[in-house]
Amino acid sequence: MNSRIYFLFFMLLFGIQANAQDPNFHVYLAFGQSNMEGHAKIEPQDTVAISERFKVLSAVDCPDLDRKKGEWYTAKPPLCRCNTGLTPTDYFGREMLKSLPDSFKVGVVNVAVGGCKIELFDKDNFQPYVDSAPGWLQNTVKQYDENPYKRLVEMGKIAQKSGVIKGILLHQGESNTGDEDWPSKVKEVYNSLIKDLDLDPKETPFLAGEMVSEEEGGACASMNAIIAKLPEVLPNSYVVSSDGCTAVSDRLHFTAEGYRKLGRRYAEKMLEVKGIEGLEREAPKGFDQKRENIARGKLDSISYQSKTVGTTRKALVYTPPNYSKSKKYPVLYLLHGIGGDEKEWLKGGNPQVIMDNLYADGKAEPMIIVMPNGRAMKDDRAVGNIFDSTKVAAFANFEKDLLKDLIPYIEKNYPVIKNSENRAIAGLSMGGGQTLNFGLGNLDAFSWVGAFSAAPNTKSPEKLVPNPEKAREELNLLWISCGDEDGLLPFSQRTHEYLVKNDVPHIYYLEPGGHDFKVWKNGLYMFSKMLFKPVDQSEFNDYSLLGTPASTNVRNSKYPQILPNGRAVFRINAPEARDVKLDLVRKYDMDKNSDGVWEVATDSLSEGFHYYSILIDDVAVADPNSETFYGMGRMASGIEVPFKGDDYYALKDVPHGDIRMEQYFSPVLNSWRTFYVYTPPGYEENSDKKYPALYLYHGGGEDERGWAQQGKTNLILDNLIAEGKAKPMLVIMPDGNMPASAFNENGLKMFQNELINGLIPHVQKEYRVSEDSGSRALAGLSMGGIQTLYTGIQNTDLFSSLGVFSSGWIGKENEIAEAQYEFMKGNADKINQNLDHFYISQGGKEDIAYDNGKRMMSRFDEMNIDYTYNEYPGGHTWPVWRQDLYRFAPLLFNNQ
Repeated sequence: MNSRIYFLFFMLLFGIQANAQDPNFHVYLAFGQSNMEGHAKIEPQDTVAISERFKVLSAVDCPDLDRKKGEWYTAKPPLCRCNTGLTPTDYFGREMLKSLPDSFKVGVVNVAVGGCKIELFDKDNFQPYVDSAPGWLQNTVKQYDENPYKRLVEMGKIAQKSGVIKGILLHQGESNTGDEDWPSKVKEVYNSLIKDLDLDPKETPFLAGEMVSEEEGGACASMNAIIAKLPEVLPNSYVVSSDGCTAVSDRLHFTAEGYRKLGRRYAEKMLEVKGIEGLEREAPKGFDQKRENIARGKLDSISYQSKTVGTTRKALVYTPPNYSKSKKYPVLYLLHGIGGDEKEWLKGGNPQVIMDNLYADGKAEPMIIVMPNGRAMKDDRAVGNIFDSTKVAAFANFEKDLLKDLIPYIEKNYPVIKNSENRAIAGLSMGGGQTLNFGLGNLDAFSWVGAFSAAPNTKSPEKLVPNPEKAREELNLLWISCGDEDGLLPFSQRTHEYLVKNDVPHIYYLEPGGHDFKVWKNGLYMFSKMLFKPVDQSEFNDYSLLGTPASTNVRNSKYPQILPNGRAVFRINAPEARDVKLDLVRKYDMDKNSDGVWEVATDSLSEGFHYYSILIDDVAVADPNSETFYGMGRMASGIEVPFKGDDYYALKDVPHGDIRMEQYFSPVLNSWRTFYVYTPPGYEENSDKKYPALYLYHGGGEDERGWAQQGKTNLILDNLIAEGKAKPMLVIMPDGNMPASAFNENGLKMFQNELINGLIPHVQKEYRVSEDSGSRALAGLSMGGIQTLYTGIQNTDLFSSLGVFSSGWIGKENEIAEAQYEFMKGNADKINQNLDHFYISQGGKEDIAYDNGKRMMSRFDEMNIDYTYNEYPGGHTWPVWRQDLYRFAPLLFNNQ
């Protein structure tokens, strides 16, 4: 191999390796002592809703966590070592992602040692410090092969193969309290890291967090005055305040909530230093005001011959500043509303001013804007009855005039680029409807489509986008915006929902306002600055200012709102409150405005139904803006998060069954009981027909309302039956709560006796149900799953199918479970013969019943018990259980 070939081979190899580094993967090194290591207990809210875009590079081997040193994992705590607690890096990464596009990732590398001085990270002089350190500290150091600094550099180099190191975080100082040389010592460590990792100090900010503050009684609060001097010694270093970050009783360490707040502050400071402001989500103040001393475009009136209309028609044309006939331009066709003409935008929207300002700020590509009269008829004036059918029809007729007459005229008389990639269409109100109709109906003509407050002339979504695949391929940008007070909002919303379900990328943008130019001018600003340049579709869902009110809101309540990116916004009026939090999966601090209204936007929420509460000065209350549901052992608020796959429980135009509530007196429990029952379509009409029955039980902390309300049982069954996927059946949804605990033998026996001798006889007396075992099934979730196991396994002569959702016998050694296993071992053949289906499901590894269920199924395998297993990701939640019913119900009663 000659030297030149060898050089090319080397460069090719090097290039391939370099290309493996993702410039959108931002990595941050973190080091320090116990507060960076993680002292607070990790709470349930800290382990959920963690984006796959937030990563941790494991600095040690953690077999129990299935983590290996030097490999990336989703950043589920602990982030430092195998048994450490919550750290500032946990919420640093989460907060960073909120301001970064969806195409970006954040990674952290955390090497910290509780109780250490900064000297431990002195590259050249750490050993004497370690040698004199107490045994417990030396034991921690051993986990990093005796050299934490070296391990940090080693991990940093591994991280650089995947991403780019963007900054360094430190929380250390308690053990150096009073040491005036601390800033200089930190500078030495920083300089060593910069050199050893070949970093640019100008591009690598260094953030140091304060100790527990004096207001919180911090034992080392005096150190904060020394930390404050760091920026004087180390350029590009910044201090992160700990004010308001609560501490535990030792006055050295933060509480879990303190770590969360401190971590977010690290992120806020890093974003500030990096100058990352996130997306521009609305027009800035003064965007529509004429500025002095900037270049301006030119407005002209043109006349063109329309063969479509049989007359000469008029339009306005805006050419950009420094327009030149020797240069070719893209074109935006901008349409007016039903009461306007070619001058409507000029009179109410100042498009020329908006565009001049955009060009002056370097935010828009130079383009020609054509403002035609969209009423394609000989007398096209906006006079008389503008809603006259002839005039309305003329707006539809404009499609031909636009394509056959106007566009050819513009392309003949102006230097424009003649292809769809360089042609856009947008409009307000009636013109917004035209935009969607013409733009989506002529994808060979327009790649950029923007509708502002689209009117009722908008075609149905199915007609607008009959071929979603083609729309995905041909469109560069589809923009749909509207004001939240606009009465025409439903037309935009239905189009958006269809596009979501059919995976057509688009921006759905809601903002405060009505059907007016305030909304339309902002729409023009946002849409036009994105035209004729590369767009990042991963950011599309992050633009909207407002979300759609949740379906679980009380009537006329605007909040909570669901944003297009899956985040939710909550508001509550509590002017006298000192502290307000949202408790939804995890706890969120809410911010108070000058009107006494508290607000917060959550992380992206998983699909389906979630319970939540508002904590007002540590008192949990239901949100008055939301419907309440019985869950968590009390009445709680709930929010429904829509998702693309939720069609199976949507309200559709199909025959519907009934949900009814019934009370009966139980001779077994000597008390009145309540259950809900779903009767299928045709139950009342087919008075001679008997139906099979599924007895379906809720989980702990819930009651008979669970499956009837949160579970959407009626809609799931209606749709399955209409599609011929499930047999018409009754679904009995009882109260599974007993006077004794459902998790001990007494409570389980009581449940079994009540079901067999109380509820089933009553149902068979009052409803037309078949009484043979082949027409009866039993299922339940969580607690109801345990009840199903206990009663169903022992009574397979009464039930032909069993469904166990997110459940399993609790613990490795359980006397009740062992008795069940012994029974099953001796009756395996009978169980397998009697049961048509034994269905077991879990919500993935995040399901709190996952380990119990897996352990139980391994015992079933040993006994050769037949069962079907299914997993649906989502944890221990209603979205999982709805999916369980959707999959379980079609299995039932097919032998009838």
